[in-house]
Amino acid sequence: MKLLLLACSLAAFAAPPVITDLQPRGAQKGRPFTLTIAGTNLAEGAQILSTLPASFTSMVPDKPQMEGRYATFLVEPKSEWEVGVYPVRIKTADGLSNILLLNIGAFPEITEEESSPGGVPNSNDSIEKAQPLPASAITLNGTLRGAERDIYRIQVKAGERRVFEVDARRAGSAVDPVIRVMDASGKQIARSEDAAMLQLDPRLDMTFPTAGYYYVELHDARFSGQAQNFYRLKTGAYAYPTEIFPLGGRRGEEVEVSLGAGKAKTNLKDFKGPQTTVNLVDSPALPLPFAVGTLPETTESASVKTAFPLTINGRLAKAGEIDKYTFDVKPGEDVMFELQARELGTSKIIGILTAWDEKGNRIASAGDQPLPVDVAAVQVSSRTASDPFLSFKVPDGVSKITLSVEDLALRGGAHYAYRLSAFKGAHDLQASIGTAFVNIPAGGTALVNVNVDRRGFLGPLTVKALNLPKGVEMTGGNIPSELPEGAPGRIATRRAMIALTAAQGAELNLSDLSFIAVGEGVERRAKGIGYAINVAGAVTQGVVDRQRALNGAWLGLELPAAMTEAQPASLDLKLEKSEKKEAGYQFLFRWTWSTRNNMQPVPPTVTVDVPNFADLRIINMAVEKGNRRSGTFLVTSTRNTAPALYDIMIRGALMTGTMQQDVYSKALSFEVPALEPEDKNATSASAR
Repeated sequence: MKLLLLACSLAAFAAPPVITDLQPRGAQKGRPFTLTIAGTNLAEGAQILSTLPASFTSMVPDKPQMEGRYATFLVEPKSEWEVGVYPVRIKTADGLSNILLLNIGAFPEITEEESSPGGVPNSNDSIEKAQPLPASAITLNGTLRGAERDIYRIQVKAGERRVFEVDARRAGSAVDPVIRVMDASGKQIARSEDAAMLQLDPRLDMTFPTAGYYYVELHDARFSGQAQNFYRLKTGAYAYPTEIFPLGGRRGEEVEVSLGAGKAKTNLKDFKGPQTTVNLVDSPALPLPFAVGTLPETTESASVKTAFPLTINGRLAKAGEIDKYTFDVKPGEDVMFELQARELGTSKIIGILTAWDEKGNRIASAGDQPLPVDVAAVQVSSRTASDPFLSFKVPDGVSKITLSVEDLALRGGAHYAYRLSAFKGAHDLQASIGTAFVNIPAGGTALVNVNVDRRGFLGPLTVKALNLPKGVEMTGGNIPSELPEGAPGRIATRRAMIALTAAQGAELNLSDLSFIAVGEGVERRAKGIGYAINVAGAVTQGVVDRQRALNGAWLGLELPAAMTEAQPASLDLKLEKSEKKEAGYQFLFRWTWSTRNNMQPVPPTVTVDVPNFADLRIINMAVEKGNRRSGTFLVTSTRNTAPALYDIMIRGALMTGTMQQDVYSKALSFEVPALEPEDKNATSASAR
């Protein structure tokens, strides 16, 4: 009986909710529908958080034994729904869930028979077994399970125009879709993979020469297996944006945007996020992202007036075009230029920025060099992962500089627009929160990572919280200086580790926490990622665009936070001793477990995290004799470890029943002193 009671007490912890699927993945605008959310820990009383203007009324589950794995809601419009994607999150008494996206379309919705309940796998994978589609405009919801092809049959009239468009990556799916259209003999007559302005989604706009049956095939470009494997195939005769210019506008202003088939106005007066969206009036196509900036704005022209600071909206209108802008400067001034284009998903530019003096001598360039090897960086991504920026000091004798913008392959056209921002300063930063949301245990600690892209700034940084609720404490947030050999101007991504600890009696309603990265003379607010949807098959080195995780920075969220119940144990860390050794310093740390139940087992080791620490070694980890709830380990430094203030945090994997929980300590700051010159020389000699 005692063992049974113990098992029950250890399994009593209720974890935060997790969403794994939405059914359906979309709905026709203005029409009520039933939404079923699949996942775990979807407890009774779960509340939906969404920007969709609708009421969500909880419905009694059909299968009581599935309680906690499914939650069903009646969704009814409160006001007019716009075509687009909307975040869906669950909140329970045990915390916040992740976000998945719900898609609102303009056409009646149907479902792939294979994906319907009771559907037969691979039942529409050939022309002979193609699922027929109606002749009217529709949105079809389907799934791709690894190495399969979904094929649909459609009957058209001679001269009939049809648009076939797939919403996948833009709608929160990890599928990288390819669409083909074939005639009755199976011959391919059209194909699309990555259509302009649709990121990795395809679109075909075609007029059929003859009447008859045609076949539409969809498959994943890599035939990969994805957890989020849905797609939405729209077909009909409709208008959609064929271009977007400019790519963005200034916060607080109203901007007119050319979308090819028409124009739209977007009001940025009350908008706070880094992006919004624009679309043609009444178009069933998903809206396009639109950047929101803070600098004065202008548009390229023969008479464009340049001055710092400024954002210029331009376009490489034809192949081989190179746009040039001249700025008045003073010798010794620090200036910066930043291109925003490809990262928005609506421009094809792989940009190169080059600065020239009055005599045509090249001063500096960006975007045309290979990525630096940076073993201390958070990640190394593909060279197309971001747009270039350029910073330099104006040389002696130079009073005018010309800044050129070009495409790496000298391409051009309607889809080669850009935003060029120019401002003065020796350096800049960009900070982003690496965690989409956080649940803080009552009386416990949660980990948050903030990544900082150094743009020429090499000094120490501190990440600070701007709006911590009462009863929540922050520790950590330190990033040391770069070593002197760090190349100025390159991007070095560094991680600040932040521990958020809630007092036992603290009350934390849903909050959007904010952080700021601060260095001498510069500070930048950290942007949130909104959501993170993994794409299977990504690699740690040289990640390419189609394999990177999806995120929703456009939501404008920073760090949504909620309180969850207390964990069965807490973990404490303290520095007991530091010693100077021949090759550096040695730090002795002790961990200690405190459990709510004396029978709660604790692990014999902990995981140690010390960001940005060169030559980090964790050695001699051992449990204390006679006390398995405490132990020690050593952290050692070398001459390559920069003298600075570092943060250390530990994590223990605690088993409660059949579930593993990660329990974190607070972040502890410790200082690595500078070595004396003779110590460095001695170490160098011994290394030789």
